[in-house]
Formats: sequence, C-alpha cells, structure tokens
Amino acid sequence: MRKRLLTLSLASVIGTSGLFTTHDVFASENLNQKNQEIRAKNQEISELNSNELNLLATMKQIDAKVKSTDEKIKKTNADVEKTKKESEQLKVEIVETKKRIEERNEILQKRARTIQENGSVVNYLDVLLESDSFGDFVDRAMALSTIVNADQKILDEQKKDKEALDKTEKELTSKLEKVQSDLNDLKDMKIELQYQIDDKNSILAKIKEQQKNANNELGKLKDQAATIEQQEKAALEAQKRLAEQRKSQAKSYSKGSSSQGSTNQGSSNQVSSSTNINPPSNNATVHLGSGGIEAAISAGSALVGRSPYNWGGGRTSSDIARRSFDCSSFVRWAYAEAGVNLGPVAGTNTDTLVGQGRAVSASEMKRGDLVFFNTYKTNGHVGIYLGNGTFLNDNSSHGVSIDSMSNSYWKNAFKGVVRRVAE
Repeated sequence: MRKRLLTLSLASVIGTSGLFTTHDVFASENLNQKNQEIRAKNQEISELNSNELNLLATMKQIDAKVKSTDEKIKKTNADVEKTKKESEQLKVEIVETKKRIEERNEILQKRARTIQENGSVVNYLDVLLESDSFGDFVDRAMALSTIVNADQKILDEQKKDKEALDKTEKELTSKLEKVQSDLNDLKDMKIELQYQIDDKNSILAKIKEQQKNANNELGKLKDQAATIEQQEKAALEAQKRLAEQRKSQAKSYSKGSSSQGSTNQGSSNQVSSSTNINPPSNNATVHLGSGGIEAAISAGSALVGRSPYNWGGGRTSSDIARRSFDCSSFVRWAYAEAGVNLGPVAGTNTDTLVGQGRAVSASEMKRGDLVFFNTYKTNGHVGIYLGNGTFLNDNSSHGVSIDSMSNSYWKNAFKGVVRRVAE
C-alpha cells in the first residue's frame, strides 16, 4: 500500500511537471516559428538588396547611354551648324552662278536683237555665198567660225553652270535632311532613355520603401523572438524550482504512513492554421456595356495632369482616395468607376489585366481597348486606347497623361498586345 501511495505521489510530481514540459514545447515551437520568420525576412531583404544592386547596375548602363547620346547630339548639332554655314556659302555661290547665267543670257539676247535689227535672221550660208572673192570667203568663214564658237562656248558654260547648280543644291538638301534626321533620331533616343530612367527610379524608390518596411518588420520579429526566449527561460526556471519542490515532497511522503495523491495530467495542443488565399483567376469573358467605355475614359481623363505616378500605388483605400496609382491600378480604377470589374483592388496588375476580356489584333483595336507595352518587362505597362493613335495611361514620366503611340518610346515598346474588356 505504501509503495502504491509513493507511486501516486511521484506520478503527481511527474504529471505536474508535464504541464510545464508541454508549455516549454509550445514556447520552443513559437520560438522556432519566429526564427523561421526571421530567416524568411532576411531572405526577403537579401533579395531586395540584390534587386537594388541589379537595378543600380542597369541604371548605370542607361546613364552611360544617356551620356553617349548627349555627346552624339552635341556632335550632330555641330554638324547641323556646319552644314547651315555651308548652305549660306553655297547660297552665295548660287547667286553668283545665277548672275553669270543671266549675263550670258543677255549676251545671247543682245546678239539675237542685233541680227534682227540688221534684217531678220541671218543665214550663215548666205553670208558665205555673198563673198566677193576667195579671200573674202575665207575672212567671212573665219569670222563666222569665231562667232559660232563664241556662242557655243557661252552655251556650254551655261549648261555646265546649270548642271553644277542643280547638283550642288541636291547635295546640300540631302545633307541637311541627313543631319536633321540623325538629330531627330538622337532626340527620340534621349526621350526613350528618359522614360527608362523614370521607370527605374520608380522601381528603385519602391524597393527602398520595401527594404525599410522589411527591416522594421525584422526588428519586430527579433524583439518578439527575444521576448519568447526570455519567457522560455523563465518557464524553465519555474519548472526547475517546482521539480525540486516535488522531489522534496516525495521524500517526505515516502517517510509518512499515508498520503493522498491525485494524478492530473493535462495537455493542450496548439493548433495553428493558415489560410491559403489563391488570387482569383482572370476573367476571360468580355464585360458588356459600351457606355462603360466612355464612363471609364471620362473618369481617367479627369486625372490628366493631376495624378503623379506611384509605383505599386492604388491598392489601398488611402491611395485610391488620394488618386495615387500606377499604370495597372489606374486602369482598374477607371473601369471600376464605370462599373466594370477588372479584378480585386490589391490583386490587379499588368499580368492579370492581360488575361481579361479577349485578344484583338492591333489593326482592329478600338476606343476603350487595353494596350500593353514591353517596358521593364513583357507587358510591363498598360493604358486605355483612345483612338487616333493615342492612349490614356499613368506613366512614371508624366503621371496620368494622354500619349501618342507613335512616340518613339511607346512605338518601340508596343508589340501588338491588345485586350477588349468592354464593348
């Protein structure tokens, strides 16, 4: 009987100690979970840092292209100025050539008038036949030859000058057109590079914001882990003290004649669950209602020049209230204002929008269609086609604006991806 009571007492100690062991297990699990979250956050920060370095390297390359383009523009401007000076000099030469041509024309006209005044048109053969003697014939032939040769020389010089004049004018026109075309191409390239710089600056700003948030979250996780670790140490100390007390009680019970014991062993299970929320699949059906097109365009057009670009913006109620969007959230919002749902507020981007509605060819696109551009990635930018080669969009250079698809940057970035979401 005494042995049984001792067993019950020890069981009571073990059972009571077991409560702390379970608590310790949960504390360890919480600490492990926090450590996993810390590792994940460190990995996220590492990826952000890597993205920042890659982006900075890309921006360095773009800056080098900008510098090179500026140098080429400077050189081409110098060529334009040089060609203009050549043009001015050539104009002087042209004036002189025209003057020589006019002088020769006057000589020929004067000769023609003299002939007319002396009795109509003189036939050179008649002049020869009217000679009185062979010597007179020879003299007349030599005189006529001199006149004819002089006239022919004048005519040859006229022809030569006119041909040279035409050639020079054509060469000058061609040269001017060439240098001006080169200059326009370089200016277009400068515009395209500026769009790329603005895009990269927006992405870099967002990365820095994400880095700041991630570092703040990492600090909080470390604080939580430290708190859990302190709680775990305190629990272990309490468990140790209680175990020592129970051992002391067990010894006293073993010496007594009777004891009461009860075994209460409790356990608790911590159940953690996570909800895996899958983003909604893209709606491949066309949203009906032609009135929605004009309503969406009207809503979006009201923000032209009044809404600066915000990379990743437009996905919270505060951003929407401030009309702070990026390209995809702006398009989603504009159509939402017209009652057309293109996806959830927080989950809509160019990758989801490119699956909305139905695809149409670039030759068939109409007002209200979504047009996509390969900017920092494939289909990285989206806007609403307005017709006549223009589209409404929110871009990093100008914010909400109406741009021409013939602009060199947008022309090169447009690969014919068009989606019709309302008709």
